[in-house]
Amino acid sequence: MKKRNPKIGFMVATSHNEYIDDTGTPFPVMGMAENTLRKLEGLGCEVVLYKGKRIVDGEVTGIQVPNYNADVVIDTREKVMGVAELFRREDVDCVVMFIPTFLWANLYMQMVKIMNKPLLLWAGDRIEGCEAIGLWAMRGALDTIGFRPFKCLYGVPEDEKVLREAFNFIEACRVKQQLRRSLFGQFGSMPMGMLAGVMDDADWINIFGVTAEHLESQSLLRLVDKYNEKQLGEVYQRIVERTGASYPLKGPMEKNIRIYLAMREMIEDYGLDFAGLKCTFELSNHYCAPCISQSLLLSDGFVSACTSEPMGAMTMYIMKLFSDAPVYQGDAEQVQRDTGIVRMASCGAMDFNAISGKAGDAIVDAPHLEGEANSIWMNTQGKPGRITFARLTKVGDHYVMQIARGEAFLSPEDYRPALGFPTVNWATIRLEGDPERFIENLRSQYIHLTWDDIAEELVELCGLIGIEPILC
Repeated sequence: MKKRNPKIGFMVATSHNEYIDDTGTPFPVMGMAENTLRKLEGLGCEVVLYKGKRIVDGEVTGIQVPNYNADVVIDTREKVMGVAELFRREDVDCVVMFIPTFLWANLYMQMVKIMNKPLLLWAGDRIEGCEAIGLWAMRGALDTIGFRPFKCLYGVPEDEKVLREAFNFIEACRVKQQLRRSLFGQFGSMPMGMLAGVMDDADWINIFGVTAEHLESQSLLRLVDKYNEKQLGEVYQRIVERTGASYPLKGPMEKNIRIYLAMREMIEDYGLDFAGLKCTFELSNHYCAPCISQSLLLSDGFVSACTSEPMGAMTMYIMKLFSDAPVYQGDAEQVQRDTGIVRMASCGAMDFNAISGKAGDAIVDAPHLEGEANSIWMNTQGKPGRITFARLTKVGDHYVMQIARGEAFLSPEDYRPALGFPTVNWATIRLEGDPERFIENLRSQYIHLTWDDIAEELVELCGLIGIEPILC
């Protein structure tokens, strides 16, 4: 499943529709409501409106305007029930309820239950129209009935910080909605004894809304011989163009391409949204390690985790739903306390979109580290740029997500020989946060990153689905 634009229901709610205050001014801040709608549309939100009508047509001349469409303001029980059914039927990702002045909060309680959608309450922070007190009233009412999840925003839409906070919540609601429609394909069983990486199917349904197809690495081998020379050549040419690699087609390169084509076929047949493939030891002993096939899938924008590692796959899939930037699954080989530098390596897939440059030796023979079959891997360095680390883990009966910001850079020192594997792919990150806290919360050999800053969005998602975010 690919990232898409969020779909929101937008409504304006007050008990003082069309009221003129004692100064002769239209009381509710309907101009601000329309400006809020336009800002969200400008960020790419697909908006569902009551009666399909805007709050203000044409130019907005101030925050309190007389020329608004009063019939779309949700101020009666009939309208409340109508908008609830509309947003439920349209299956929006969340509902944005703009509050332009005071309201009778009890009028909207059945509505939020019927819609059963995350709710963003928004009021301006100016004095006109007594605009804030309706927000306080709604928060109290929702807390009283125990409704979750909702978020309160207090500020004008022209405030970039407020607008970013609103959009981060909306984006998190979209990702939650997409997760509930996602199917994971697990090719193989527990990876390399990694207990912290396994999935619990019941938890995944209850918390993330994700279900899984449990498949086997060997199932791919039923398909690998069916692909012809033309198909193999087309994929090989793509590899060469993207990486600059001069490794020949025959041998482990051909086997990797065959695994890639087999996985693409099974992804299509089963309708998989993301996957994990266990190479050790069924494939790495008896066929080849599928590092290049996994690199191809990642380069297609499809998340497939090495070693079939479900928690890593879920982490990277969430990242990919937030951002089209490349993702990386690597071992946290060393964290330097004094510099905050994280040295990473991976044996040995890397998204072609993440490599720092093309080279003839971008793909080389892999050592017989975890398998007897002849194999190849990526001999590349991760490109520089802003990154976000993340990793989902189960701790007892609940889930946590480690989150950290950083900056990838081209290391002046090639530390791979010290690791013992001079051609393993690698990435070097300078942490923005506390190295000690980062170390204390590493619960797997793997940590995952994306070349984008999505830390705030990840925190919002954690709040929506009941996961503890651990910011490092």
